[in-house]
Amino acid sequence: MIALAVILGVLWFLTAAYLVIVLRQIRAVRRQLERQRGEGAHSSVTLSLVVPQLESLAAQVNETVRQAQAASTRTRVEERRIRSFIADISHDLRTPLTTVRGYLQLLERSTLDEEQRAQLAVAQRQTAELGTLVDRLYEYAYLLDAEPALDLEPVDVGVLIAECLLGMTAEIEGAGMEVDYDPPAALVVETDREKLTRIVQNLVRNAVQHGRELLRVQVQVLGAGDGLEIRVRNGVPPGTEIDAERLFERFYTADRSRSGRTSGLGLSIVQVLAEHLGGSVAAAQDREAGTVEIGVSIPRPTSG
Repeated sequence: MIALAVILGVLWFLTAAYLVIVLRQIRAVRRQLERQRGEGAHSSVTLSLVVPQLESLAAQVNETVRQAQAASTRTRVEERRIRSFIADISHDLRTPLTTVRGYLQLLERSTLDEEQRAQLAVAQRQTAELGTLVDRLYEYAYLLDAEPALDLEPVDVGVLIAECLLGMTAEIEGAGMEVDYDPPAALVVETDREKLTRIVQNLVRNAVQHGRELLRVQVQVLGAGDGLEIRVRNGVPPGTEIDAERLFERFYTADRSRSGRTSGLGLSIVQVLAEHLGGSVAAAQDREAGTVEIGVSIPRPTSG
C-alpha cells in the first residue's frame, strides 16, 4: 500500500512538473509572438525544451509566419509596381495632352460659328479636367515614393487658409458656392507650409466638387494642446450613403458624391501629406444634416 502511494506520488510529481514545463513553453511562445507583433518583425518561434506537441504547434506557427512574411513582401512589391505604373502613365500622358491643348488653342483662333465654339468649349473643358487628373496621378505617385522631408517654419494657420481660399475664389464662385470661415487669431504652428497648403487646397477643392447640394462649404480650424485640426464640411445629395472609412482610398467612387468627373485622388493625397506631417485624417457623415465632414489632425510640436 505504501509502495502504491509512493508510485502515485511520483507520478503526480512528474505530471505536475510536465505541466509546469508545458505552461512555461506556452508563455515563452506567447511572449515571442507579442514581441514580434510589437516590433512588426517576422521570425521563427523557438522552444528551449523538447515537448512534441508544442514542437508541432511551433512548426505550424512558424509556417504561418513565413507565409505572412511572403505575402507582405509580395504586397510591397506589387504596391511599388503600381506606384511606378501610375507615375509612368501620368508622365507619358503629359506630352500628347500638351499637343491637344496646343491644337485647341489654334482652333480657337480660327473662324468658327457659334455651335462650333460651343463644341470647342466642351473639348477645352474636358481637356482641362484630364490635365488635372494627370497632375493628381503624378503627384500621388510622387508623394508615395518621396521621403517625407519637412521644411519646418512658423506658419499662421488662419492666414494660410485665408490665402488658400482667396486663391481659389474663381473656382469656388464658378461652382456657385460660398465659404463660411472664421479665421482663428494668431494660431501659429511650426510645420511645412507647402504641404499644409496642398492639404487645404485639396480639402476645399473636394468640398466644392461634392458640396453643391448646400452651395456652402464650412471651414473650421481648431488648435488645442499639442495639436491642430482642420475641418471642412460640405453637403451631399439626399439619401446618399457614404462609406466614410473608404473616402481616402484612391479612386474610390462608390457613391454619387465621389462619381462623375472626379478621380477620387484628392483625399488620398490629403492623407499622404497628413501622414508626412505626422498627422491623421478622418471622415464622418451626418445623415440628418445631409453633410460630410473631413478632418485633418496635425501635431503641433511648438507654437509661437
